[in-house]
Amino acid sequence: MNTRAARGRTAAALAGATALLTLTACGGNGSGGSEAAGGKGAGGRVIEASNGKVTVPAGAKRIVSISYATGALLDLGVEPVGTSAIDENNPMELLPSQTERAKKITSIGSGIETNIEKVASLKPDLIVVEGAAAFDWNVKKLEGIAPTLYFGIKTPVDLLNAQEKIARAVGKEDVFTKLKTDYRQKADQIKNTYKDKLKNVNWAVASSYGNGEFIVDTRTSWVGRVLADAGAKFAKASDDGKEHEVTYSQEKTDVLSDADVILVPRMFATGEVPKEVKELQDKPSWKLLKASKDNHVLPVTYATTDRYGTSLDVLGQIEKILKGL
Repeated sequence: MNTRAARGRTAAALAGATALLTLTACGGNGSGGSEAAGGKGAGGRVIEASNGKVTVPAGAKRIVSISYATGALLDLGVEPVGTSAIDENNPMELLPSQTERAKKITSIGSGIETNIEKVASLKPDLIVVEGAAAFDWNVKKLEGIAPTLYFGIKTPVDLLNAQEKIARAVGKEDVFTKLKTDYRQKADQIKNTYKDKLKNVNWAVASSYGNGEFIVDTRTSWVGRVLADAGAKFAKASDDGKEHEVTYSQEKTDVLSDADVILVPRMFATGEVPKEVKELQDKPSWKLLKASKDNHVLPVTYATTDRYGTSLDVLGQIEKILKGL
């Protein structure tokens, strides 16, 4: 058994990509002052990001978003002028109401293959990068074009924290607060309405990328966090939140023997469970699991829910499952 610091499905989507073009980088970020994160600086708001304290121009309108930042901004009602391509090479999963709008936004590259010249041609007054910290997002080059907020993601909760800072940066705190409030209210409503069922159901979240292994998400993972907020109990393998995911050999599927419900990812783009997960479910040892025998291995869309918009959707899916138990 081994743990992984970076999420497999995010790494798989981005692995092997390289930066494309280069521009001379110059300092475009940092306030140099002592303002607290989210405070007001001389040129606008000062937001503390992974690349330091960044002064965001007041009333920034021409925003380029990279990776997860696109969904975070669309949740807030902000439409970027440029975005990472909306395709299978990107980790972002948009809500149905956002997909068609996003496809009309100018593409500035796929994954971490950001076309720097294309970004510059859009004349942005703000660039927002929200992506896995394990990868090179060409932040220095982007800073040479416009003030750049970079949020390096290491754990699932980092995504929620980033969305809150992005909301402050673009003056959409009220929209963010409503999203967060709606999420909390929905989670509490599920917790109260289904408290008797929740007491008697052990949940787990699992996936696979083949190679004779499978992954168990814990209570601090993407969907694990949502389940915890809704009052769910966890199977033993998912209950330890020291790591947000744990990798096992496929010979160890019995670690899920106490799970009453196992959630598996359903790809947003296709509506299908990934091939590697289907192959895992075909294993004889998997079919012996209680959840499998009871037909309670169930797909969930937005298995890497990265913000409050998709987390609300996941809550709705959990409620639907609870109604059917």
